[in-house]
Amino acid sequence: MARKSKEDAEKTRQAVIESALDVFSEKGYARATFDEIAQRAGFTKGAVYWYFRNKADLVAALISEYVEKKHSELMPKFSKGDTLEDLLNYFTLWAEVLRDDVRYSKFNRFVICQMEWSEAVVAKVNKALAMQKDWHLEKIKEVLISCQERGELKEGIDLTKVCKIIRSTYLGIVFSSLNMFTDGDIVDNVRTGLGFLFEGLKSRKV
Repeated sequence: MARKSKEDAEKTRQAVIESALDVFSEKGYARATFDEIAQRAGFTKGAVYWYFRNKADLVAALISEYVEKKHSELMPKFSKGDTLEDLLNYFTLWAEVLRDDVRYSKFNRFVICQMEWSEAVVAKVNKALAMQKDWHLEKIKEVLISCQERGELKEGIDLTKVCKIIRSTYLGIVFSSLNMFTDGDIVDNVRTGLGFLFEGLKSRKV
C-alpha cells in the first residue's frame, strides 16, 4: 500500500468504518466480508487489512468512533441542571439524535438489534459499549443524589438500584423503538416512559 499522509490515511480509515456500518447493517456481522466492505468503500481488501486485522477489530473501532464522537458532539448541549426534569431532557436529547441522525440510528440498530455477539467480539467491544452506559449512569447518579439531598425523593430509595433501573428502562425503550416493537415516536416514548418512572420517585412532600 502506498504511503499516505496522516490526513489521507484517516480519511481512508473513516471511509472503511462507514462502509463497514453499511455492510454490517445489511448482511449482519457474521456474513459481512472484508471484500464487500472494501468494495463499498472503493478500496482494495488490502487497504482494509492495513487498518484492521480482522472483523472484531473493525467493529470495535466502529463502536468506539460512534460512541465517543456522538458524546463529544452532545456534551455542550447537555443541561448542567440537577433536577429530574433535567435528567428527562438529557435522555430526550439522546432520543432526538437517535430519531434524527440516520447514521447514528443505523449504528444503534446494528449494535443493539442485529449484532451477533461472539466471545471474540465481546472482548473487543465491551470497553467501548461500557463507556456509553457509564456516562448515562454517572448522569443519573449525579441528579438523584442532588434530588435526595433536597428531599425531593421518597425515603428509603436504593439509589444504586434505581440508577441501574433508569438506565435499563431507557435502553429498553430504545431497543423496542428501534425494533418497532413499540409504536410512536422514540422521543415521545422516552419522555413518557421515563416520565412515569420519575414521577414514582418523587416525594409526596414536594
